[in-house]
Amino acid sequence: MATKLKAWKVGEKGAPFFPDEFEIVKKAVLQVTDIKTNHNKYYAIELHKGQHKGKTTFRIYTHYGRTDDLETNPDAGQKECRYFGTLAEAEAQYAAIYREKTGSRKGYREVALASTKIGSQKARGTAVGQIDDKTLEKIKSKDGVVAVRKVSTLHSGVQELVRYLYDEAKNALTSTVSANITANGIETPLGILTIGQVEKGEKILLDLYAEVKKKKQNRQKLEQLSGDFYTAVPHRIGRTRAAIATAVIDSLAGLQQKQDTLQLMKDMLQVNGEEGNVLFNARVDQEYEALGCKLEVLDKTDPTYKELEKHVVKSQIKTDSIKVKAIFKVYREHEWTSFTEQMGNQRLLFHGSRIQNWVGILSRGILLPKIVVSMGVNRTDEGWLGSGIYFGDASCTSAFYTSPGEKGTSFMSVVRVALGKAKQYHKITYGLTKPPDGFDSCHGVRCTEDVDSQFDDDEYVIYTAQQQRQEYLVEFGWDECW
Repeated sequence: MATKLKAWKVGEKGAPFFPDEFEIVKKAVLQVTDIKTNHNKYYAIELHKGQHKGKTTFRIYTHYGRTDDLETNPDAGQKECRYFGTLAEAEAQYAAIYREKTGSRKGYREVALASTKIGSQKARGTAVGQIDDKTLEKIKSKDGVVAVRKVSTLHSGVQELVRYLYDEAKNALTSTVSANITANGIETPLGILTIGQVEKGEKILLDLYAEVKKKKQNRQKLEQLSGDFYTAVPHRIGRTRAAIATAVIDSLAGLQQKQDTLQLMKDMLQVNGEEGNVLFNARVDQEYEALGCKLEVLDKTDPTYKELEKHVVKSQIKTDSIKVKAIFKVYREHEWTSFTEQMGNQRLLFHGSRIQNWVGILSRGILLPKIVVSMGVNRTDEGWLGSGIYFGDASCTSAFYTSPGEKGTSFMSVVRVALGKAKQYHKITYGLTKPPDGFDSCHGVRCTEDVDSQFDDDEYVIYTAQQQRQEYLVEFGWDECW
């Protein structure tokens, strides 16, 4: 346990003198979320070195409190100083405090931040913790001169689309994690999260998934792992025991929500651009360039538009209310150059997703799923036909996976899929990671009066991204909403 030593509140009368100009020798930001004890706390610790009248002095500066309080007041919490005459004494106290806080009794864990919001004023805005290489590259790239942008030359329809998708992604993130988009990235109450810190959260979710899928769940283990997750990636949780209990990640749906949140974080960090301020300055040209794909508005008089609109409307088998608002041509160079053009049985199929996901889908493509929950049924993380990318031939099926944005519209992509030789399935078959030998894809056959099947809709699944390329993005609404 840390040696007991007088801790002076910052600004307290009678505190030993310490110069305003000082060096931060070392620093750390710690966080702990404990579901069982209703704790969601931070602790910043710094070792300062100062010079005054030829004498070197040292102090330990600490700043601690409840993480939720920082959301409304960045200066919340207790700030204290401990003073020392030698570096050895200061380092020994720093180490003792760090050990106490990160020991099994307190349970704090160090958080890596690209830019901290807590601690001394001098420390704020600087990196803290072990910064991963990806984040270091982004920090270094911000030193470049930001060019002055002229009025956008993008088609007004593309501008509207880009602003819409980015706004929805940012809103989804800020409402879930209590984060803000800044010039540097994703800012939580503690500071700017690093990519490495997000990846720590992903690893904890894998442990949570292993526990959640057990027939007999260990509630204590779920609470502990949920606390570990919120310790790694600070969230808005709340003060009440009811709020804390609700925060326990104990279902596949809860896991999917957190996985989506972390993927959204990674997507938004990825598109933040070399200048490091795309998300903050909301310059539509920069945001468009950061997507890394070409978007083109199809005129409603264009034969291709009319053909695709008809395809969307006529493919409905369970509804007849989907109404196309706009169609955009999509070109992601990597998808087009890596596409298995030589494979036969190519079809234009639909892929739907929630509106906040489209910045990511357009910038990095459609990912193989990690955890899938849909149709109101808890699936395994692999889906009904294993771990693949799923498509439908009915627009209403893909529309089910979408969600509307502020304008009341949703999005689905029209994707060219090389199915090759498809293996037909009438029974749900978990665990597939590739098609059976001799086949290139899998097809869950829809149940009809004449066909006995466990699939409510036709589902087409591929297991390598090279068998698909996005060709069009459809913005749609519903007849009753227009």
